[in-house]
Amino acid sequence: MRDILLVAFFFMAIYYSFKKPYIGVSAWIWIALTAPTKWAFGFSTSLRMNFTIVIVTLMSYLIVFKDKKFSIGSVGFFIILFLLMCFISTMAQNTIHASDVNAEYIEHVKTALLFVFTALILRTKHQLITFVWCIVLSISSYAGMEAVKFLLSGGGHQIVGRAGVIIDRNDLAVAINMCLPLVFFLIYVTENTLVKKGLWILAILNIVAVVGTYSRGGFIGLSIIAFAAWLKSDKKVIWAILAFTFLPFLYSQTPEEWRERQNTVSTAATEDSSFIGRLWAWKISTLIALDDPLTGAGYKAVTDPILWRYYAPFTPNFGPLETPPIPADLAPKAAHNIYFQVLGDHGFIGLLLFIIVLCKCFFTNRANQRKAKNLGLGWLENFCSALNVSIIGYCITGMNVSLAYFDLIYAVFGLVVVCNIILANTTQTTAVVAKT
Repeated sequence: MRDILLVAFFFMAIYYSFKKPYIGVSAWIWIALTAPTKWAFGFSTSLRMNFTIVIVTLMSYLIVFKDKKFSIGSVGFFIILFLLMCFISTMAQNTIHASDVNAEYIEHVKTALLFVFTALILRTKHQLITFVWCIVLSISSYAGMEAVKFLLSGGGHQIVGRAGVIIDRNDLAVAINMCLPLVFFLIYVTENTLVKKGLWILAILNIVAVVGTYSRGGFIGLSIIAFAAWLKSDKKVIWAILAFTFLPFLYSQTPEEWRERQNTVSTAATEDSSFIGRLWAWKISTLIALDDPLTGAGYKAVTDPILWRYYAPFTPNFGPLETPPIPADLAPKAAHNIYFQVLGDHGFIGLLLFIIVLCKCFFTNRANQRKAKNLGLGWLENFCSALNVSIIGYCITGMNVSLAYFDLIYAVFGLVVVCNIILANTTQTTAVVAKT
C-alpha cells in the first residue's frame, strides 16, 4: 500500500512541479529531508525521486518560469567560492578514499543546487510559505510522531532519525531545533484557528522530541533557542514567570537516565567515552589541516582509516586537553562538529569560507529584518527573525554533529536570498508608486 501511495504522490509531484516551479523546489526539499523511498518496502524503493524532481524543476524553470534573473546575492557568491574551494580540495586528493571524496562532492553540488533554485524561483509570500510548510511537514511532523511515542512510553522510547541524512539522534535534534522557529512562524501567519492550534501542539511535541533524543548538544541548542526567542518577545515578564514556575516541575518528570546524561556535561571531557571519541576526531581533523592547510584531505577525511591510524599516536598531548591514547582497534569516528569537519575536509581556507557564508547569511538576514520592519511587512519581519534563530540553532548545535553540508541549512541560505529579493522588489514598487 505504501508503494502505491508513494508512486501516486510521485507522479502528482512531477506534474505540478513542471506546471509550477515553486512546487518543484518545495517537493525537492521535502524529498531531500524525508527520503520517502526509505519508508517503503517494495518496488518504489528503487525510484530516484529526488533526482527526477530536480530535473523536472530545472526543465520547468527553463520552459515555464517567466522572471528569469540570476540573482543569488552576496550570500550566493560566497557559497560558490566555498564550493569552488571544495572542488579544489577534491581534485587534490590522491588517497585511498578519493572515490568517496568525489561522490561526496557530487552530493554537495546537489545540495548547493537546492540553494540556487530556491533563490531563483521563490518570489512571493505564498510560495515562500509553501516551501516552509514542506520543511515542517518533513522534520517537525516526524518529530511530533516520535514525541507521542516518547510520552506514551513514559520516556522509555528513545527518539532517533529514520531516513535520509538525519538518522543519528544528534542530527535529528539539530534538525528539530532548526525547524522550531519555522513552526512558530507558521503559527504567526496562519489564519485558520484549528490549524493554528495544531501547530502549537506540534511545537510543544517538537520540544519534547528534542528531550527524547537524549542529545546533550540538542538540549543545549534548544535552551539557547528558547533564550533567543525570549529576548525577542514583548512579554518577557510573563514568559519568565511561567518558566520559573513550570520548568523545575517538568525537569523532575523527565526520565532519570535523561537527567543523568545531561548532568555529565561538566565531566564529559574526562569521564564520557563518547565525548572523548569526539575529542580524538577533532584533534585528528586539526592535525590533518595542519599538514594540508590549503586543501585538507577531502570529504570525510577524519573517517579515512589510514589517516586515522597515522595521526592517532599524536593525539594524547595535542591541543589544550589531554586525552587517552586511541585504541589500535578503534574504528574512525565522524567529526561530530561542523567546523572541525570542514577544517579536516578542506583546510583553513575552506573553514574560513564556511564561516563567512554563515556570518554573511546571518547579517544579511538581520538587515532584511530591519528593512521589513521599516516597510511595515510584519510577516516578513517575523520570518527573518525565525530564519536567524534557525541559523543560530544550526551554528550552536552544529558543534555536536557532522552536518556541514546539510540540505536544510542550504535551504535556509536560499530563503535569506529570497527575502532580500522580495524586499528589493517591494522597495522598487513603493518608489514607482511614490513617483506616480
